[in-house]
Amino acid sequence: MPRGVPVATVAINNATNAGLLAVRMLGVADPALQARMAQFQEDARNTVLEKTEKLEKVGWEEYLNSRE
Repeated sequence: MPRGVPVATVAINNATNAGLLAVRMLGVADPALQARMAQFQEDARNTVLEKTEKLEKVGWEEYLNSRE
């Protein structure tokens, strides 16, 4: 696309990211949806931080083995 034309791309077979993008776009006009998206992002952040803490504590090999 030429400069100045906003576009959003998501990977093929990645409906989750496409849906999240749609929610963000709709949230511009819907404060309740915007708040729910913010909560989702906070929850996702906390999940990542928990996984990071576990990974640092037990090491990558045990972490991967514990996920099976």
